[in-house]
Amino acid sequence: MAHTGPCGGVLVVDDDADIRDSLREVLEDEGYEVACVGNGREALDHLKAASPRPCVILLDLMMPVMDGWQFRKEQKQHPDIADIPLVVITATGKRPVLVDAAELVMKPLDLNRLFEAIERYCP
Repeated sequence: MAHTGPCGGVLVVDDDADIRDSLREVLEDEGYEVACVGNGREALDHLKAASPRPCVILLDLMMPVMDGWQFRKEQKQHPDIADIPLVVITATGKRPVLVDAAELVMKPLDLNRLFEAIERYCP
């Protein structure tokens, strides 16, 4: 089923190339447009240039250059991207709720749970 509308699809932010590629493949198979970046700094750069903006961000927390916590802090400082919902995808035992995420999906990823989370934000 193709997902269309004013949003720019899903932004995957994860430093693991295999996870990024796998998520891109399964999400595109479901009809989503997908962009992928390897860390929070790349995500901010992408978001500032993206049009239309993504309807949801899948965000890993543990990444080099800029981790998920720092990304969220920076994202909230930019009014035009601050309200894009985050679905945290992480294997960390820390309480990701501190990231102010809309959803949490633990790794290894349950794809049904992930799709349910994404569908709440992508028409």
